[in-house]
Amino acid sequence: MPATVRRELTPRATRSLPVGAFPVPLSTLDWLLSRECPAARYVALRDLLHRPAKDIERRKARQVLVRDAFVKDALPQLRGMLPTGGPSDSAEATDPGTSYVLLLLELGCDADVPELRHAADLLLARWERVIVDIERGESPAVGSGFVSACRALFLLGYGDDTRLLGAVDHLARRRVTSDHVGPSVAADLLVLASVAEPKRSAAVNNAISFCIERARSVELAAMTGDAERTGIPVGDPPDLLELLRGMAAAGAPRSPEVDAALSRLVARADHRARWKLERPVGVRLPVPLEREGDLSRWVTIRALGVMQHFLSLTITGAP
Repeated sequence: MPATVRRELTPRATRSLPVGAFPVPLSTLDWLLSRECPAARYVALRDLLHRPAKDIERRKARQVLVRDAFVKDALPQLRGMLPTGGPSDSAEATDPGTSYVLLLLELGCDADVPELRHAADLLLARWERVIVDIERGESPAVGSGFVSACRALFLLGYGDDTRLLGAVDHLARRRVTSDHVGPSVAADLLVLASVAEPKRSAAVNNAISFCIERARSVELAAMTGDAERTGIPVGDPPDLLELLRGMAAAGAPRSPEVDAALSRLVARADHRARWKLERPVGVRLPVPLEREGDLSRWVTIRALGVMQHFLSLTITGAP
């Protein structure tokens, strides 16, 4: 049966976590740093090896980022995917254009890319009325579309904008006090964690603690079956990996519940600590990123980032 339609009939067995750091073979690191995928090389240098911005290898990788085969073909398509005008409903779900922006941000693009700088202007204009309502002290009902837009704007350089900081305060209070919020805290954790620690209000810190506790005590165990299959949601209902990423971004500590979830995630990796793209990317793409069912650099980078936060990483097989 083709990998694109394969579905597991029985759950995979969990694997025991290592006593110390999570082992990553040198061959896997070489695969992630291969120059055949410039975007993955840049993100691995930045997010896994934590090379500083002035590092020569990171700077070179950033310079050729837009030559990446997918990024080069995808950027010209962005303008046509972005919505125009304000939303018909402030509580609407994430639109494909915003999901596409989040995907390009995942791939290392930033506000220095003209297409994304233009996208930031459109997103801010699209949600301006909702933001103004929040500034006036109102409490508009908002959905995943607004949450995703706020996260994209923070990642595009609006972290000091008082309007956006006020909007995230609204999202924080909404998550803690409302019974009518989406079923998962993954998206909220990712947007709340986008706020730099010195800029976080008491409401944001309280919401982060609330979301981490809810994820730990309720959601991790509920992420079973199809939700365990690894992918790149960007606006889709989150998978187990996305929830763990949100917890890691927010600084969640290890716990028995987290370790159990990590064991389930590790069970989906091969013997070289590589993961597959097991579900479609969470937005319709004009050009393919990776083939579903194949080993995925992008899913592997996401998963190793989670392992690095909770366990730390160690490179094996080095001379």
